[in-house]
Amino acid sequence: MLRTSFGLAVGTGLARPYIAKAAATSASVWQQQGFVPNEDGAFRKLIADYEKLSGNKIDYTIMPFMALGQKAISALTNGEVPDVISLDAPDSILPQNAWNDKLVDVSDVIESQKEKLSPTALLSSRFYNSTNKERSYYLVPYKVSGVPF
Repeated sequence: MLRTSFGLAVGTGLARPYIAKAAATSASVWQQQGFVPNEDGAFRKLIADYEKLSGNKIDYTIMPFMALGQKAISALTNGEVPDVISLDAPDSILPQNAWNDKLVDVSDVIESQKEKLSPTALLSSRFYNSTNKERSYYLVPYKVSGVPF
C-alpha cells in the first residue's frame, strides 16, 4: 500500500523554481514536522536554497502531524488557507475539498513533470470537482512510502 503526500515540494526537482499559477514572489507553506530533527533541517535548507535560487520568499511553519491536520481542516473550512500544505494522509482531506471546489487545480505543475511521475502517483493525485464537473489534479506527489504492517 502506498501513501502520498498532500502538497507541493517547493524547490525540489519537481518544482524548481516554480510556484504554481503564481505571479507573486512569495508563498506560505505549512509543513508536517519530521520524525527526526534532520528532516526538519533538510526542509529548512530546501527552503533557503529555493529562496536563494529563485528570489522568491517562502513563509513556512513546521508543525506536528495531528496539529497540522486539524489546522488544515479548520483553514479549508473558514477559507483562510496557506498556498501549500504538505501533509501525509491526503485521503482524509483532499476528496471532499476538491469536490467542493476549495482547492487549486495544479495540473500545470503535473503536466510539466508528468514524465517523472509514476502512473500510480498520477492516478492518486486526481479528484473530482463537482463545480467544474471533471477530475483534475489537486495534489503534487513528491514522495511515497510503504505502510509497515
